[in-house]
Amino acid sequence: MNRRLALDLISGTRAAAALRAGHDTGGDLEALVRVLLQVSALVCALPWIRSLSLDPVRVGGGKALVASARVVIDPKRKFAVGGYRHMAIHPYPIELVGDVALRDGTIVHLRPIMPEDGELERDFVHGLSEQTRYYRFFYRMHELTPAMLARFTQVDYDREMALVALADKGGTPEFVGVARYIGNPDHESAEFAVVAADAWQGRGVAWVLMERLIDCARKRGLKRLEGAVLRSNQKMIRFTEKLGFVVHDDPDEPEQVNAVLELG
Repeated sequence: MNRRLALDLISGTRAAAALRAGHDTGGDLEALVRVLLQVSALVCALPWIRSLSLDPVRVGGGKALVASARVVIDPKRKFAVGGYRHMAIHPYPIELVGDVALRDGTIVHLRPIMPEDGELERDFVHGLSEQTRYYRFFYRMHELTPAMLARFTQVDYDREMALVALADKGGTPEFVGVARYIGNPDHESAEFAVVAADAWQGRGVAWVLMERLIDCARKRGLKRLEGAVLRSNQKMIRFTEKLGFVVHDDPDEPEQVNAVLELG
């Protein structure tokens, strides 16, 4: 379940009518949405749950309180192995959502990217300096094409991951860093990429994103992360080496090096 589906589910209920009658400004409705998303995440992660009853759920002041809960489990159901392999479609990895402090104490919000992040992703790439975009994409470009935008935001969480770091800008969230990996056909390795907004470089954004991304790759069972880096991008080369990557020449591309991290 995602936010849009949760809103659709709530819209025809008595709870939605009560919220409309009370002229809810959005806080109480969002509290209900959070409950539904958390229930969805719980059921996805714990397949041995047979039934779940939250009754009553009291909503007010932008918060939801579960006053009573009843859970019935199937003791014969085996524990899930390998994440969400028991599901036909990999759900949104809500367990990866959270805040993290940078070296200077600044708090940024980390989460997997979502399809509705198209505008944030476009603004992020557009705001990068020409050199930073070149180091990320290996050619001169000004903005993402619609096809690239869809590809970057509509992620198959089973074989790839894209983590974003967000900061508040005048009450509006903005991307300040993105890290992703895409699984290779061998099902053992994945290609990674990471970039931070120019104003946020050197503050630890890329580091916390890569730490989380590496952890995701290990839990996914990947044996290796690898990526191409322009030889002129010495800052990125030093960055990957500090993370434990081994950097070596690319025999086919003299202007590039390959950074490889063994995850075993």
